[in-house]
Amino acid sequence: MKSFRSAAGAILVSAVFTILMGGCAHNPDVREGHDYTFGTTDKSPPDYLGCVKGELQRNATTYEVGSGDSVQLFVDSTDPTTANGLVEVHGAGTHHQFTAYQRDAWYDHGRLLDAALMCSKA
Repeated sequence: MKSFRSAAGAILVSAVFTILMGGCAHNPDVREGHDYTFGTTDKSPPDYLGCVKGELQRNATTYEVGSGDSVQLFVDSTDPTTANGLVEVHGAGTHHQFTAYQRDAWYDHGRLLDAALMCSKA
């Protein structure tokens, strides 16, 4: 009976570990997370994204993709499955819509999300 409990315990521990590690290995598109904000701005995309970049930590690496009416600002990677943040701006004329996404926003208290909102109004 004792060896049965040991085997059952080992199987249970192994199953739990496999499930947990599988969950950690899954890294979805940053746009699929629950940490995001959106709104509009009267600033041009270059001015708006320049403001957002100015509010990020100095060691953050950013990449701008696109031009004109649709620009994306990626933080740390241009791959949405590994990027720590993404700000999308699109629209023509004087009103531009933005959506900002941040992976693990709890880590730095949503700095990118706060910057996206603040820069839309400033």
